[in-house]
Amino acid sequence: MINETIASVDIGSQKIAGMVATVRNDVLEIIGAEYIEYEEEIVRQGKVVDLDGCTEYIKRVLSELEQQTKLGLPLVNISIGGGFVRGFSSSHKIALETPKRRITELDIDNLLRNIKNISNVPPGSHIFKLLPQEYLIDGETKVKKNPRGMFGSSIGALVHICFVLDNPLENIIQCIKNAGSEVDQVYPHSWSAAEALLSEEEKKSGVIVIDFGKGTTDFLIYLDGNLYGTYSVIYGGEYIDKDLSLILNISAEASCEIKKQYGWCNYPVLVEKKSAELEKQVELRMVGTGAKIYVNADKISKIVYERTDDIIRNMVKKIIENDLKMKLHIGAGIVLTGGSSQLKGLVDYVSNIFSRPARIGSPKGILGLPASYQYPCFSAVVGTLLLRKKEMEKRYPESEWKKKLVASKKKMENVWKKIWGGW
Repeated sequence: MINETIASVDIGSQKIAGMVATVRNDVLEIIGAEYIEYEEEIVRQGKVVDLDGCTEYIKRVLSELEQQTKLGLPLVNISIGGGFVRGFSSSHKIALETPKRRITELDIDNLLRNIKNISNVPPGSHIFKLLPQEYLIDGETKVKKNPRGMFGSSIGALVHICFVLDNPLENIIQCIKNAGSEVDQVYPHSWSAAEALLSEEEKKSGVIVIDFGKGTTDFLIYLDGNLYGTYSVIYGGEYIDKDLSLILNISAEASCEIKKQYGWCNYPVLVEKKSAELEKQVELRMVGTGAKIYVNADKISKIVYERTDDIIRNMVKKIIENDLKMKLHIGAGIVLTGGSSQLKGLVDYVSNIFSRPARIGSPKGILGLPASYQYPCFSAVVGTLLLRKKEMEKRYPESEWKKKLVASKKKMENVWKKIWGGW
């Protein structure tokens, strides 16, 4: 891959973010970045609820990116979650018609086609990602890379299959079209976040990534380097705001602010320690009357903790355990990202319920990425660029153009040897 330009758009519940990058000789560099927060409700629980409004925000983001980069953006890549994406791993194998022969690309295509055909697609959905994890030759030889050219009598594969609901995805694609661009590739939101945050070593050790957003929570799990589950639920940080607003009778804006400043997710631990943090008094104004009320951080934190616990323990953790039905070897722990991941005490809370170390993940180490975008809420828009780059590398393998370059150099060396030999 010599020179490519790629763009990504992340349509969240609170904002739309976009980025443009160039890929030159396998190096990705960000050359444009823009995000705009909504002034009205555009996306609810991951689904577009205002088609025209969403289109206008996308237009504004793309227009700004085009001005920054001096490039047209006819194609953009997107990530989606919002409770309408689900992925699981499945194994399948086929016998080769002629045993003990070289495996061809056609054999691999037939295997993947069979897996796709026997998969039960939920009503109103379609398979939009079929990701081979590893191949099995003759029932015993595991290979991670494409086994084309190897000898065998049968070929199997562990494949991660991802479904998406048709209508919510089509609404997003239509917004991109109405804004003057076309969708190039679509990725699960959690895949994009993980690509920006995880090393291959972490994937091999076992890791869970939780993208705790405003309207939704997207998560996945890697075990032994393989992706085993892709999930999304329609609950996020805004539900904490709603609880605070309802219980304390304050505005949604005030709820969001006090959640960030005074809400502790590890509330039970602070209670046990009799932390002074919980004794802080907060002045608030009631909706409607504007009357002043005083609430201590203890009450705020209890509300924040209970809703966080409902989402992380009763949904995320329970879904993973019920789905996999096996002991989870999560050597690399839990990586938290997304707009709601920076709540006070969240790392300690998550570490306690999973009994594994946890950390906040932010996109870093990307050439050209502005410091103002090195935050958890931008993990997915960065990761989408990296996923697209990875797919391009498969289409244009680095080894191929390197081989051509080496062969060309050798050819020239031989020519010069003949010339100088003649002298």
